[in-house]
Amino acid sequence: MYLLASELLDQFKESGVLIAHQGPDTLIQGIAPLEQIKKHSLIFIEKPSYLAVLRQAKPAAVVTDPALAEELRGEDFAVLVAPNPRLAQALIRQRYGDRDLFHTEWPQIHPSAVIHPTAEIGSEVVIGPLAVIGAGVELAGQNVIMAGSVIEQGANIGPRTVIYPHCVIGYECEIGADVIIKSGTVIGSEGFGFAQDDSRRNYRIPHTGKVVIEDRVVIGANCTIDRGTFNETRIRRGCVIDALCHLGHNVELDEDCILVAQTGIAGSSRFGKRVVASGQTGVLDHVTVPDDTVLVHRAGVINSIKQPGMYAATPTQPFRQYLKNIAVFQRLHEVWIRLKALEKKVQQLALESE
Repeated sequence: MYLLASELLDQFKESGVLIAHQGPDTLIQGIAPLEQIKKHSLIFIEKPSYLAVLRQAKPAAVVTDPALAEELRGEDFAVLVAPNPRLAQALIRQRYGDRDLFHTEWPQIHPSAVIHPTAEIGSEVVIGPLAVIGAGVELAGQNVIMAGSVIEQGANIGPRTVIYPHCVIGYECEIGADVIIKSGTVIGSEGFGFAQDDSRRNYRIPHTGKVVIEDRVVIGANCTIDRGTFNETRIRRGCVIDALCHLGHNVELDEDCILVAQTGIAGSSRFGKRVVASGQTGVLDHVTVPDDTVLVHRAGVINSIKQPGMYAATPTQPFRQYLKNIAVFQRLHEVWIRLKALEKKVQQLALESE
């Protein structure tokens, strides 16, 4: 990164990520956190408590919101104004502070990679050591397939998608553009489906559907997303899935959902748009969760939720009701002692009245 503050504004002004520049037109040579400010650094702040540190360290430039920008008028460093500094940080760092996966220590296509002759590989695709690309696979372009990953036959991967080491993309699955799939994740594994006979012996039910992952999805490390039994499991655009999550067969996440670590969703359940499931959320099969619902405190969804809102506990209950119940629960021993004392008094009164 080596550019003037005014040049950075020009690059992000049309999209509205940055809207104004005040102060000198300083030269920016890198991005740093607040704790490691250097003379030529660009930093991002959102809280007034950081202003004292900022003024003492004097970076090259700061990105902040309009209110804090007013506080910084007259300073001898550049102030770039952003309606949403956190969004500005994400997009600026993607462009200037991200890992460059296209320049590795290996050749563009490593000699140890196994690529079926019918696979269609774009000219800008990077394939790491010991990767396996099956028959009929389509890699659209600017893809990175890192070491040890397996792309099974017939899978289709859109442009600029990155598959980290030791992932498996199952046969005939579809991955969109600008997707990130992190290490150890398995897309398109066979779902958990069995039948039992009269002796309770288990018989596997084949799952012959697929997984469709739309554009701009991020999937964390060591996740599993099962293929549909007949049709598809679908993750719609913009979803973010943390590490160690599991999605069963025929699950559907609508746009911009967020799943935090160790969330599990059983087969054929449906999430609406912008649903947030915090860590260790559990969802039973064949239930629906409406748009803009937030699931917290290890929520256990055992029935469909009808109205958007914040829910917690098992079975799920509205969050305010949950807090009231928790407050009572914390006094349960005290209530129990008082109840036993009242019972004893009632018994005494009954004996005295005889």
